[in-house]
Amino acid sequence: MKRRRVVITGLGVVAPNGIGKEAFWQNLIAGKSGVDYIAAFDASSFPCQVAAEVRDFNPADFIGGRKARRMARFSQFALAATRLAFDDAHFSVTPSLSSNIAICYGTSIIGMDVGEAAAEALRLDGVRGIKPWTALEFPPHAPASYISIEFKISGPTLSVSSNCCTGLDAIHAGFSQIVLGRATVAVAGSCDVPITPVSFASFCALGAVTKRNDDPKKASRPYDLLRDGLVIGEGGATLILEDLEFALQRGARIYAEVLGYGSASEAIGMREGDLEGKVMASTLATAIRNAGLSPTDIDHVNAHGSSLPDYDVTDSNAFKLALGDHAYRIPVSSIKSMIGQPISAAGTIQTVAACLSIEHQRVPPTINQEVPDPKCDLDYVPNVSRVARVKRVLINGHSFGGSASAMVIGRIDD
Repeated sequence: MKRRRVVITGLGVVAPNGIGKEAFWQNLIAGKSGVDYIAAFDASSFPCQVAAEVRDFNPADFIGGRKARRMARFSQFALAATRLAFDDAHFSVTPSLSSNIAICYGTSIIGMDVGEAAAEALRLDGVRGIKPWTALEFPPHAPASYISIEFKISGPTLSVSSNCCTGLDAIHAGFSQIVLGRATVAVAGSCDVPITPVSFASFCALGAVTKRNDDPKKASRPYDLLRDGLVIGEGGATLILEDLEFALQRGARIYAEVLGYGSASEAIGMREGDLEGKVMASTLATAIRNAGLSPTDIDHVNAHGSSLPDYDVTDSNAFKLALGDHAYRIPVSSIKSMIGQPISAAGTIQTVAACLSIEHQRVPPTINQEVPDPKCDLDYVPNVSRVARVKRVLINGHSFGGSASAMVIGRIDD
């Protein structure tokens, strides 16, 4: 049988540097950072005091006020991004379509904001101090459930959790539902809110975050020699995926086609990884091969680029192994230089950026490129966005614990 082709027709994003695809894209290409001093709680005693928060987010703009007050922030982001994506796709869920739409959504940090509030209420007032709906906000399945309920979608509803690979893995899960004929449309995305006292303190204790508190805008500096760790971010993004024939029949605008995917595990340790980049390179090569392409067909890489000193070296080595000399001839961007590392949300937000690069034929910069790192010697589009021929984009993710994922998306010619 001829394999179903899957295309991306709607983009919704809630990011530290912009809510909605237009604001997000304009700030990306302008090199505008969403990193600042933490406002969510008092971090003055923390070794890291900066993060990439989503400011000016009003859940009531997307969700009924009473309902929003009962939801954890990560679920609010998921619903907001999904509403934006449906609006962008000009798609309405009808009763006849409801059971033919899949939801594949991911998160890793879960509702820590609600959990931490419940722990304090328990300490002060015992069980009677805990709000009745608290238990409903803990599961990683909460965002997918809320999307199903809010938009009256009765098809398969799946949740994905693979740390920083979650976004790409959720997109692939949605893609698979369509390819296997289980759905015609899929809502695929991810979200995370790790900027709460306990969650953020845990990353500090791990020694994974930057200590560059003097200049927040320059704290996230992927591939730069002076990088010293992650800038934790938050956010959410949703893609509307459709069977190509269905999308064409309804006259949908198509951003890109999902062409190939690969995933693997380094199987080394929870924090230490494969500096040589062999496992990541294999993952990248698998995604390219599954897309029916060769390395020279890739025009741009939207990279994991987290600003972790070791993971950035893994990225660089993997790109060289998988792409060969071509790795030196194409632009490689890390948008985490502007949005921080939003954990599970990363891969989906990267894919939104990749779709917009294809649409606008421009690649975003990697800001804060000031001191070249000889171990990271590719073209990381330093500081200023660039006009480029972009037909096919390679996207990668790399999780604590060693998971690696990669995806190729590409423009569909008329």
